[in-house]
Amino acid sequence: MTRRWATLALVATLAALVVVGIGRWERSRHADEENDGIARVRAAVGELDSSRLAGFRFLARFQCLVYSRGQNEFALELCVDREGRIVEAIDRRSGETKYWSLREDMKLADVRVDRGEVERLIVRMCPDCAGIFERDEERAGG
Repeated sequence: MTRRWATLALVATLAALVVVGIGRWERSRHADEENDGIARVRAAVGELDSSRLAGFRFLARFQCLVYSRGQNEFALELCVDREGRIVEAIDRRSGETKYWSLREDMKLADVRVDRGEVERLIVRMCPDCAGIFERDEERAGG
């Protein structure tokens, strides 16, 4: 009976290791796909401070810059966290919205921008938002 339990324990341990390995592979694959899409939208935006900057969205964990293309005022969107990581990107140019996001684990985002520039652009559009950034920085201990 002891040998049977040892065998079952070994099989269960191996199965758990396989499941963990598959989970890590899937997480990495997902992050790669999302980062690739985010990088394509970032390249399509070009300079952050451009005449096509049309607006912004202000969310608790990140802020988004919205860019126009042609008649579409909301064609491209980049969402940036406090560290300057682009954690979401949206492409609405084709009529079919394409969406890439790492908001579930923002540390996986590897496309970055200058967070200070993002804040300056938002404050230029919304002077009252400066106070929000200042309070946020105080809370972060910076």
